[in-house]
Amino acid sequence: MIWILLFVFIFYGIIILGFTIKTTYAGTFNNRTTVHENGFTVIVPFRNETKNLPRLLTSLAAIDYPSHNWELILVNDESTDNSLEVIDQCLKNNPISNVSIINNVRTTASPKKDALQTAINKAQHNWIVTTDADCYVPTQWLATLDATIQQEQSFMVIMPVAIATTARPSFLTAYEQLDFLSLMGATAGSFYFGLPFLCNGANLAYDKDAFIKVQGFSNNDHIASGDDHFLLEKFQERFKDKISYLRSQDAIVITQPQELWSTFIAQRTRWAAKSSAFTFWFSKLMGLLVVSVNLMSGLGLIYLAFAKAETQSLIIIALLLKIIADGILISTEAQFYKKLSYLKWYPIVMICYPFLSSYIAIKSITSSYQWKDRIYTK
Repeated sequence: MIWILLFVFIFYGIIILGFTIKTTYAGTFNNRTTVHENGFTVIVPFRNETKNLPRLLTSLAAIDYPSHNWELILVNDESTDNSLEVIDQCLKNNPISNVSIINNVRTTASPKKDALQTAINKAQHNWIVTTDADCYVPTQWLATLDATIQQEQSFMVIMPVAIATTARPSFLTAYEQLDFLSLMGATAGSFYFGLPFLCNGANLAYDKDAFIKVQGFSNNDHIASGDDHFLLEKFQERFKDKISYLRSQDAIVITQPQELWSTFIAQRTRWAAKSSAFTFWFSKLMGLLVVSVNLMSGLGLIYLAFAKAETQSLIIIALLLKIIADGILISTEAQFYKKLSYLKWYPIVMICYPFLSSYIAIKSITSSYQWKDRIYTK
């Protein structure tokens, strides 16, 4: 069993190091164009986001892109706070030429997918760009996206997301930052590896006609989350060579960190809950591999206290393979996202990570979770 464990960890390390090498070799996108060809409909679903909407709307108002070439659709997902009043006041102070505020039309078990579909039905432009209400965007966001589409002739563009840096880092914020960096590293690395299996709806763009051709969110709208992942799987199946990854500082969307462990665990549980419905073989492989490695890492750390010397050596080698591979990937992403200060937390995070991630994986398949004041059951 120990030799099987070692083989699994070697296989995991090879894949993670492969992601890092491919991403490093690919570099970043720096092209610019003075002719803006594409029109964008930016869609933002929101539910009780009074705290975050001003920051988002201020950043959207500052976007450097011809106003006639993009619109904003805000989708109210049954907010019970004063989000609408906040939006009205923000738009007075930061006017956006073409903005619509509409109500979500619920038809499925997924509020997020319903909100996106409601807005897509009303979209005026050929490209859909999604982000979240707790985010803010860079000024060159759409211009850089347009340049990528012109160069790559894409139907879908996966873009980077970073968690906002807090003034006083805590173990929770450090854990979340490093965890998210590993996700972003796997997102970029798997794309450059030719097997994209991750994306983030907080920064995603796709051609509306292509969205219709792959039948949008159908066949997975019974799952609360996964508007981004399942759509990527459909594009991967139908338009594999038309998916791009935009690795550029000018395309990074910033999202807010979770302030409590309870909301962090609920968020990650929501993300993990959709994994059982993955259809792309590499998504299934990576999901199984990551869960297995984390479970074995946790058990291995516990078993070290009881194992014989030879067994202890093999366990330590396996754990070091994971720590080194993950560390190289996270360090590469920390440099790109300017998060190098969080690397000092890496040793303690790596000790806790197998236990917490395993707990979240088990929770995602055995219990319900709460998100945005709604309870979701398995």
